[in-house]
Amino acid sequence: MANSIVHSQKVQDWILGVLAIALFSSPWLLGFGDHHAEWSAWLGAVALAYLASASLFDASLLKVTQWEEWATAAVGLWLIIAPELLHFGQNHPAQWTHWLVGGITLIVSLWAEWSYRHPMAAPKR
Repeated sequence: MANSIVHSQKVQDWILGVLAIALFSSPWLLGFGDHHAEWSAWLGAVALAYLASASLFDASLLKVTQWEEWATAAVGLWLIIAPELLHFGQNHPAQWTHWLVGGITLIVSLWAEWSYRHPMAAPKR
């Protein structure tokens, strides 16, 4: 049972790592051209990378801490509301990137929290 939780957590952490890389490179790849959007993407990506790596490379893999999942959910929520709060909602590439990465991040973090609270529903390996 604990092994399936750890496997599920690792998949979620790798997804978050890929999202962090995509978000960090998006200002250059999509040409945001807005400093608020660029800094929001870079700082959000650094936060996602930190949270994913803190969980992924934890020395005691069986110790699952829930603060990481809630902090990840907060980063996802920030990415969703950042275009309106930082006034770059008219910059469509930046807005859609933030919404997409934020939405996926929120879903993945809630999936991780749900997997922790319902260990019997985690996929068997």
